[in-house]
Amino acid sequence: MQKMIEQNLYKKSLLSYLLWPLSLVYSLILILRRKLHSSGYRSRCKIISVGNIVSGGSGKTPVTIFLAKHLQKKGKKVAISHRGYKGKFENENKLISDENKVFKFAGDAGDETFLLASKLIGIPVIAGRNRRKSIQILEAEYSDLDYIILDDSFQHLKVQHDFDFIVFNALGGIGNGFVLPSGILREPLSALKYANYIIFNGKGEVPDKIKKYNIPILKGGYKIKQISNVEGNLINPEGRLALLSGIGLPRSFENTVLQAGLHFEKHFRFPDHYDFKDKEIIKQISAEVKLEKIDFLLTTEKDFAKLQFIDHDLPLAIVEVEFVLENVEELKL
Repeated sequence: MQKMIEQNLYKKSLLSYLLWPLSLVYSLILILRRKLHSSGYRSRCKIISVGNIVSGGSGKTPVTIFLAKHLQKKGKKVAISHRGYKGKFENENKLISDENKVFKFAGDAGDETFLLASKLIGIPVIAGRNRRKSIQILEAEYSDLDYIILDDSFQHLKVQHDFDFIVFNALGGIGNGFVLPSGILREPLSALKYANYIIFNGKGEVPDKIKKYNIPILKGGYKIKQISNVEGNLINPEGRLALLSGIGLPRSFENTVLQAGLHFEKHFRFPDHYDFKDKEIIKQISAEVKLEKIDFLLTTEKDFAKLQFIDHDLPLAIVEVEFVLENVEELKL
């Protein structure tokens, strides 16, 4: 599936051209939606939206974590709103952490939401598809909030945004430049004119089609902060390594590992947000790991947010990465 996407949506192909008329209709609908939408809910807090206009992984959640910590260091009171995709609270609105602790039920809130709460101790995180309701709950609970960061909400127009960050990953870029279903764009590139900042995640040149909108571009990337075992102890993985992930852009994980000087034998790839609940799949991975004498199975923090609640004997090593902004002095919030 991933190979088919890379062949037809990241590059122009016969299939992408055949689907292009559908993309044109979809693009017009999206453009009209933005033009006709009336003003959304205005919060008393500053609202920061971290989103993208490409489908798949671009690195929104690490950027959200970076921005939250950046504001916290400046003495600002911050909270996070996340949809809670595929979590128990997606269709309701529930705080999964507060200024003191992460609640016991946070693991049911979805992988990215749980990761945010785990990484941002002291910063309240709320799950729920209805962003307006989430914001109102945060406003009522915390009277001294300065900022609320909405993870993955550029297309959410029912709330007014003070700052819009659009994240691109250098590996995927803009794909073939077409809108879904013939490309990876969730909206036409013209939507970039509504952004305040573009964050370009990874090495490489920013495409001219992005530059032409004259939106401030902040460049950054991932670096491995530490690697730990399932008990939380720091380790230096040696021997035969393999990767295990269920993320939007698996090549990004591979690059991060390789850039740290680590080499791996293979990568067990699964779709984004894969829950790893299929016991037969886990057994197959375990058998292959033993057969190939893999010493450590490196996985992402996002995947470990699910794997830690599953019974398995995999030799997991959790790769903790952090997003680092190169030109942070150009960030004005």
